[in-house]
Amino acid sequence: MEAIVTMRFNARNLRLAAALMLAAPSMAAHAKEPRPVLDVARSFKDGGGYLWESGSGAPKEIKLRGQTVLPAQKKGTYCSGFTFSVAMEAAAERGLLKDKKLEAVRQFQKEWYGVPKGAAETQCSLAVERLGVGKRVKNLEDARPGDFVQLWRTNKSGHSVVPVELVRDGGKIIGLKYRSSQKSTDGIGDRTEYFADVPGKGGKLDRKRIYVARLNEAAK
Repeated sequence: MEAIVTMRFNARNLRLAAALMLAAPSMAAHAKEPRPVLDVARSFKDGGGYLWESGSGAPKEIKLRGQTVLPAQKKGTYCSGFTFSVAMEAAAERGLLKDKKLEAVRQFQKEWYGVPKGAAETQCSLAVERLGVGKRVKNLEDARPGDFVQLWRTNKSGHSVVPVELVRDGGKIIGLKYRSSQKSTDGIGDRTEYFADVPGKGGKLDRKRIYVARLNEAAK
């Protein structure tokens, strides 16, 4: 009797294993793919108010394995908080943060905001390389929608943004359409700015001070 029960049990295991093997391709096909960065940026609602003072600028609390990296700003957002939120969400979906320590990610946040010495100019492009989750894209021509950009203006003001489109005229890049948080859109929204060397546009973007960062593809 015991031998018969064992044989039936083994038979059931074999049938179950066969069923799982057949289902595996289907299950893999339905596995959640990481979203494009621009889709992540679009998942944050427009507006919400712009407020740049002592807060985090983040639209929601950012966590790493249950531990807070950055609290949500109680009211409004600003550029670095928005772009850092997008970067963290996209990086998490790609599995780029699974082996990163909390202290390293907190340092990543500081560099993204340009706080420590040496990060103030390039910010996001320096931050992704130091954490090992991305790289700097050296030429603006090679920038893609869903990269990250730290731009500077001829009036010495700066902005952290997610590029949507390179604006061209006759093949020349004359401006940048981006998504970020700024006063002109009352918080999160899309905006277009032009380079200072383009006649008739009233732009202030400094072509020599624009830094592009790109996250790595999903970790295998």
